[in-house]
Amino acid sequence: MKVHRILKGKVFIIALLGLLISGILIGCQNDDDLPETQGTMGEVEIEPNKEQQRIAELTGEIESLQAQSEYLNEEKQYFTAVIKEIIDDFTEEEMLELSQNQIIYDLTVNGYFIPKSGQVTIPTGDVKILLSERVRGYDFLPSEWIERGRISENYIDQILNFDTTNWTPLMTDGTVVTGQGYQQRI
Repeated sequence: MKVHRILKGKVFIIALLGLLISGILIGCQNDDDLPETQGTMGEVEIEPNKEQQRIAELTGEIESLQAQSEYLNEEKQYFTAVIKEIIDDFTEEEMLELSQNQIIYDLTVNGYFIPKSGQVTIPTGDVKILLSERVRGYDFLPSEWIERGRISENYIDQILNFDTTNWTPLMTDGTVVTGQGYQQRI
């Protein structure tokens, strides 16, 4: 009987410890997890509203830009028609000057325009020197006048005092801008 009471006492103590530990484990919670979960749920509820608002803003911007683009295209068509009427009365010299003014040449080193000082600092690596030709006036100048407005020779030959011996030729070609130049690894 004494053994039975001792055994019953041990079972009671183990059960009591089990309940105590369970109570402690259930009662314990990480305070950091609870607000994070609540914050996350709040964010989930708020995020769709923010995203819908952002989509509405961007849609408005797109519509505004489309309207501006349509207006600018109409304006361009109008001015092109006016220019075509005006240049009908130009002399040959005036047409040549207008044609030459519609062709722009840019000299760049590694994509940067040459400053007025004419000096450029170049880091080691690839060096790309590019002389590009950009043509404006396709809309209103006849093609023969565009050709007459260009430099009569190969425009890359306009770069003087440049030894191209160790340089690799470089070409770019686009709809409006073409470029010729040289590339070298320094």
